[in-house]
This record gives sequence, structure tokens and C-alpha cells, in this order.
Amino acid sequence: MQRDFLFGILLCTACSLKLTAQEVPTTLIPSDLKIVQRIADHEKLDSPPASVDKGWPLKKGEKGIRFASNENPRHALTVVPDANGRVTKLLGNGPLLCNDALKWAAELQELRVIRIDHNIPHPGSKTPHMQYDGSGFSAFKTGKLEEIRIGHAFDDLGMAALAQVKSLRMAIIVHSKATDLGIKHFENHPNLEEFEISSQGRANRVTEKSLPIFATLPKLKRLALHETFLTYDQGLKHLAPLKGRLETVSLKGSLVLPEDIDRLRRDHPNMTIVTSTPAEILDSPNSRGVLKWASPKAIEYLTSGKQNPPSK
Repeated sequence: MQRDFLFGILLCTACSLKLTAQEVPTTLIPSDLKIVQRIADHEKLDSPPASVDKGWPLKKGEKGIRFASNENPRHALTVVPDANGRVTKLLGNGPLLCNDALKWAAELQELRVIRIDHNIPHPGSKTPHMQYDGSGFSAFKTGKLEEIRIGHAFDDLGMAALAQVKSLRMAIIVHSKATDLGIKHFENHPNLEEFEISSQGRANRVTEKSLPIFATLPKLKRLALHETFLTYDQGLKHLAPLKGRLETVSLKGSLVLPEDIDRLRRDHPNMTIVTSTPAEILDSPNSRGVLKWASPKAIEYLTSGKQNPPSK
């Protein structure tokens, strides 16, 4: 009750100030505050909310309000409001957005960006992973969400729900349970400009079978397929229709033979291609799993110590 009283004082103070277009209020409008507080309470973020203007995950010049856990200050949700006190970004680390919380967040009318690392229940919490599988993103079908970064407990149900968000321009799926079947849901997505996914080198999770799907995206400019095994004939050749539009392909941690990279470069002479050397792949615990399922020729190349062509 005391915390609600203090919030009321802050709200009244903010409303009495004349804000310029560049200023950001130190609080939120009541309706958005109620939603964010509900999410914070669900995840036991019990530390008093604090205004912040620097430090991860804020970008330079951003101001936000941080809801954190007394027990673990790194477990925190930071919200970034616009000049009118409406939430535009939800940022943080740890299990923060279960499917119910995603449905609540969808009521934030100006929300554009969600970036949550390690969105997975803590070991020993007895919380089912399915509560964080991302299927709650279906509530954003008619919203303004443009950018998403999420992973871990997120799976193909989450991919199917996220693909329904037609306003989405950027999707970064990190170390999740998503597979080729999940990527297929994004076929012909009308507004995706950037797509990134990393599979931790886990066999048959995200493979070259998905490459034809990306060729159906009319606005795709940047693509990242990390920690997987790719060939030209079975995968990369399918990007040829995107010549002149695809600006960057990142293959960090992915095993691709040099001759296949060369063929990709011939298809897209003006495109930036980012690769990893065999040593870099073998040195990364998230990448070396490709040894378990790559072709014999690729494994021989990986373990030979040769270098990939320099990244363009």
C-alpha cells in the first residue's frame, strides 16, 4: 500500500511538469504502470522501482524504470517509456515473461520492443517450461510490436504465435527449443527485415532445410544462422532470389565449407558474409556440437586447422 501511495505522488508530480518532446517522464501512466507492476509481482520483483539512465540493457541516452528482485538484483525488468509515459520497451534478464505475462504486456498500446535474455524458469523452481514457451505472443496479433529477442524455453509454439505478429520487423531467437518446423511458420511474413536464430549446434534443430522459407520473405535484409551446419547445394542456394536485397548473412559458429561460401558470394557479390574459422568453432561449446552431425568432409575440414576465407 505504501509503494502504491508513493507511485501516486510520482504520477501527480510528473503530470504537473511541462514536458518537452525530448524529455522522458520518470514514471508511467496509471494503466501501463498497473500492467508492468502485475508482471513484476508475478516474477517476485520486490525491490522498489527505480529510475535508471545507464547500464545494461539500456542503450545510450535511454531512460527507464527498473523493477528488480531483492534476492537477485540481476533478475530485473527495465521498462522504457515515451514522453507520454507509455511503455515502448520491455528489457531484462531472467524468467520475466510467461505466457500470461505476454498477454498482459499486449495491452501496452505503444509497446514496440521486447528483449528478454534467459527467459526460462530457474532450476529447482518447479515451474513448467511450457509456461515460458512463447505461445502467449498470439496476443500481439493486432499490436505494434516490431522487435523481439528471446530464447531458452521458447519453442515452436512460440514461433507459431510470433509469426502471427505482422508488425514484426526483427526477430532474434537465441538458444531456444525452436526448430525448422517453427521457422516454417514465418513463410511469407510481410514485414520481417531481420531474422537471427542460433541452435547451440544441436543436431537437427535448426538446419539448412529452413533456407527456402527465408527466400519467401519480401522485406528480408539481414539473416543470421548461427551454430549449425550448412551446405550450398541443400541450403544456401535457396537465397539466390534475394540477390540485391539481402545485405548481410551471418554464419557465426556455423560450419560451412569454404567452397560453399565462395558460391554464396558469387550469388550475392555485394552482400556481407560473416563466418567463423574452424578454431573459433571448436573453441565454442555452443558450436562444436556440429561435429556430431555434419558431413564427413566438413568434419575433416573443421578438424584440419584450415581457415575460412576472411569475412567480407
